[in-house]
Amino acid sequence: MRKLIVAALVLAAAVTGWAASDILVLGTIDRATNFSFANSYDHFTWHILRHTTKALVGMEPGTSAVVPSIAESWEVSEDGLVYTFHIRPGIVFWDGHPCDAYAVQWALERTIRLNGPEGGVFLIADVIKEIDALDSLTVRITLNYPDATFLIRMTDNVIPSLIYSPKSTPEDRFADERSYAGTGPYRIVEYVPDARVVLEAVPSYFGPEPKTKRIVWVIYANEAALRAAVEAGDVDLAFRTFNPADIVDLEAKGTLQVVRGPSASIRYLLFNVTQPPVDNALVRQAIAYAVDRDAICARVFSDLNTPIYTMVPAGLPPAGASIPVFPERDLAQARALLAQAGYSSANPLRVNLWYTPTHYGTTEADVAAVLKQSIEEAGLVQVTIQTLEWAAYVKQMSSGGFDMFLLGWYPDYLEASNFLAPWTTESPESLGTYFNRHPRYPIYREKMEEALSAVVEAERVALYQEIQRLSAEDVPWIPLWANNQQAYMIAQRSVKGIVLDLTMEPHLELLYKE
Repeated sequence: MRKLIVAALVLAAAVTGWAASDILVLGTIDRATNFSFANSYDHFTWHILRHTTKALVGMEPGTSAVVPSIAESWEVSEDGLVYTFHIRPGIVFWDGHPCDAYAVQWALERTIRLNGPEGGVFLIADVIKEIDALDSLTVRITLNYPDATFLIRMTDNVIPSLIYSPKSTPEDRFADERSYAGTGPYRIVEYVPDARVVLEAVPSYFGPEPKTKRIVWVIYANEAALRAAVEAGDVDLAFRTFNPADIVDLEAKGTLQVVRGPSASIRYLLFNVTQPPVDNALVRQAIAYAVDRDAICARVFSDLNTPIYTMVPAGLPPAGASIPVFPERDLAQARALLAQAGYSSANPLRVNLWYTPTHYGTTEADVAAVLKQSIEEAGLVQVTIQTLEWAAYVKQMSSGGFDMFLLGWYPDYLEASNFLAPWTTESPESLGTYFNRHPRYPIYREKMEEALSAVVEAERVALYQEIQRLSAEDVPWIPLWANNQQAYMIAQRSVKGIVLDLTMEPHLELLYKE
């Protein structure tokens, strides 16, 4: 059926006079939720939206550098509270409305005002105090407090920062794929949930002309179907996500391009630091010594994923922020800590390990089994594996119902603090750690606030490193592996323009085929 759909779409394009090279068919197992800037918070929806409109600033493909976009330049006040953006003249939305300072103010204020329950509006709303259009080409944004991550939050990687037209977008309800106009290289011309998203190039785009006129994302049911599609040539390029064994096998065959980009996605164990028996730091430290990252990466992920010993991925700004702070595996040290905490063969530690069976793919049960085995190898401990589907998992996690549980993180924005603050100083209850009730919570909060207000980057780096060292003592989390598996793109040999970076997504406007 999918092959017939793709063939029909290509034929329809041919009828309009487009050449085969004008159409690129992409495959994924990701799903979109709703195309609302104020009420969406998932990777694939954000991927589509950021290709249909732009923000004040962007990120240069292939790097993590902040570059001009709708704003051609900007200044920051000495106290770090006032950002003045100068809008690039002549930009228009695809509905013909000018993208000027007044449209920028309207769009940002609308997103903050609507603040949907399923969205990520807090990423900009918490820091912004007020927005003022000083004239048609000048916008001033005043912050509630200095925040060194503000420019990164205002890139088009953070969807609440995107700018859209006051002419086409409803004032007081969430937008969908039919009810907004943007400034980006593409617009959505068809969306069939769980089936496909079709994008077409927009002539009014102010940047370089997209390499391909029509992009068709075809949504597959599972990893096996995605592999079959790319091997059969039904799709030109496939992304997110393949089974590890399939990646290894396809790379060995050598008939397709198998391209791995850098990964900013991580997997880890979390603890509710108020929940017995893991409210005891000695217990959390013992488990940190017992986990076997190498076994997980080898047995479950064919060594595509790699062990990590800090929550902050290497390569994130600011440079040098990431340092390995968690210990290598040491079962003798794990046993000593458990004994110090009062456990013995007659009185073993009994702890739950929670996971969700489908949200992170089909490998999660295997991960849990390896973790259970490796932790129990320390002796003096019995692990009971527990599972819940994602909706119930999130509910129980945020209500404090887990002791030890698996989770994954893809960043809201590409800066080291977004891998430290969420579980400690920003959303510790909703993310299940309840770290706001930990005795050292005020220390983390003070250091994070100091880091975000630091003007000198080296000071911010030092504070981020200090927070990482503290986390290895308090163990609210155990970093496990870098999720490289999600950074693989597999394409036909004819596909060009593949650029993968820490955003972990294809830059559609650069893709084409020969």
